[in-house]
Formats: sequence, C-alpha cells, structure tokens
Amino acid sequence: MGFKSSMIIINKPAGEIDEAALLPALGFGNYSYAEDTTLEDCIYPRDKSVSFGRYNDSLIICEDYLLTEVLETNGAPEALAEYEKILTGLFPGSEVLTVACHSATNWHLYALAKDGERIRFKSISADTPVTEWGDRLEEEIAVYAHSKLIGGKLLFKSSWKDDEVYDNTEDQMMEDFAFGVAKRHLGVNISTGEDEELMSDTPFRKYTKPKRPAQPTAVKAAAPESIDAEPGASEAEPHASPDMPAGKTVRPKPWWKFW
Repeated sequence: MGFKSSMIIINKPAGEIDEAALLPALGFGNYSYAEDTTLEDCIYPRDKSVSFGRYNDSLIICEDYLLTEVLETNGAPEALAEYEKILTGLFPGSEVLTVACHSATNWHLYALAKDGERIRFKSISADTPVTEWGDRLEEEIAVYAHSKLIGGKLLFKSSWKDDEVYDNTEDQMMEDFAFGVAKRHLGVNISTGEDEELMSDTPFRKYTKPKRPAQPTAVKAAAPESIDAEPGASEAEPHASPDMPAGKTVRPKPWWKFW
C-alpha cells in the first residue's frame, strides 16, 4: 500500500478550541472556511489547505505538509519547530504529536513535544539514514520487537505476512512506525480496517487561502467599417462565418466530452 499523510495531533487539549484564533497563530491568518470534509480527503489534500477535526479526545490538524516539512529541515532534532512552540504554549499539559509520511521514498517522520520540550523525534527514508532524538516510544518498541540484526543490517519481519522472514529495511516499515505512533492518541491504526470511523465518518472543517481574483482581459477596439462594406454587413455577429449562420456561437466542448 502507498500512503501519504501529514498531521498534527494534540491529545486532550484543555479548554475551548477556537479555530479562528488557531489559524493566525499558526501563520494562516488569511485562510477562510471552505467546506466540511473527512480525514480521508484532507490527510493528503494537495491543495495547501488546513483542516481541523476531533477524534478520541484529540484535536487533529491536517496541513498538507505546510508545517511538518519544517521539522525535516530544522537540522536540530531536539529543537522544537515554531509551530510546536506555539501549540505546546496554547495547550499546556497536552502532548503535541506530529506524524508525516510519503510512500514514494518510504519517508516517515514523527515528533513528540510537550510543555515546550522535545520528547522524541525520528525521521528516515529510503535515501537518508535515520535521524532520531530521545528515548523510543512504547509504540515504536512494539515494531522494533519484530527486527533482527542480520549481516550487520537491521531487518524487520513484515506485519502483513504470516511468516518468519526478515527482509524489510527500517524505512520499509513506514506504515507500522508512522501510524503505530499516531495510534498513541488516535486510538486506532490508520492503515488497518479499524480506522473507518476516523477516516470516513468524522467531520473535519477545511480552510483555504483565498484565490487571487482573475485579471480582466483587455478588449480590443472594433476596427472601423470599410467604406466599401455592404449595407447591413456590420450587423453580423462577431463569431459568424461564411459556414456558420448569424446567431450561432462556437463554444469549446467541456473537458469531459472527449469524443
């Protein structure tokens, strides 16, 4: 299976959650409500949107990698990204868990923070070695329990097969690590059949950046009539042609009419 996702999970946030206040705090002050959606659609929306949902006593923010990619370029895994500082400040006592992955390179990242401090960070892909900081989480330890050091390489037994073959590298365990850690607060594993209520039935509210208004098209001035033009010739519609009766306008076919 191939998964692409980016989300921030705030466990048991205290007090009222004001999305209108959260947006500018996170740098999205010019975003406005667009539509209701589901996690299935906003976990990888590809439209630079920000969506909010609530599940299992947690606030879920999906932001199309707009925030989470900062962690990948931070350079100091023990340091909090600016959005983590903001969220841990707004929600004292709550864990702020970032989970992101992209199956094209088996890249996955998760970062846990609380009260302004980094608890855990890990990032790995097929092209880059593991970068980590802090003690392994209980959810990670369960995945590492299915690994062995073979020929100097750490290899894992697949969780999708009922065998004892250790032939998966650590990056290939992307779903087990990323969604296993997310289950810490979601209560369900996204990559399994137990996630239907979360993915399809839980309402999310999507916010988007306003689109730029279309620029008006310059209109060319009509050419002056020829002194030799026949009477009534100027009254013909501009789109008429010798083979097209006046009053008919040629329109392009809609994109879905390709025949």
